[in-house]
Amino acid sequence: MPRLTVVLFAALLPLAGAMPAAAQEIPDLTAARDLLLPCQEADNDPRDGFIAQLECVQFIRGFLAGAEAAGGLEPALCLPEANTDDMMRRAIVRWVHGSFSRRSKLPVGEALHAALSDGFACG
Repeated sequence: MPRLTVVLFAALLPLAGAMPAAAQEIPDLTAARDLLLPCQEADNDPRDGFIAQLECVQFIRGFLAGAEAAGGLEPALCLPEANTDDMMRRAIVRWVHGSFSRRSKLPVGEALHAALSDGFACG
């Protein structure tokens, strides 16, 4: 049994020094139009739409988490209890397309704040 352990260790040792995989390139999402591609592809691409949806939703969740850590958004948001991620994603797409030539150039954070406030303001 000890000989088997030594053989396995010797066989796996070269793998310990293997080069790590290259990191995936993170897209530069600076304007509202940059967030539209992953948010729309979630509906448009039957094969890779799930990945696009994750990118979009995680960006939105990160924005909301950052806003919460900074003291919250004004006006406060009343997000739906069911299907929240999909509803936020669609609200952003609708809001930007509502006045694309003007809204697509807004900074992505400003656009997210305005779109979510329009779609989910409390009261």
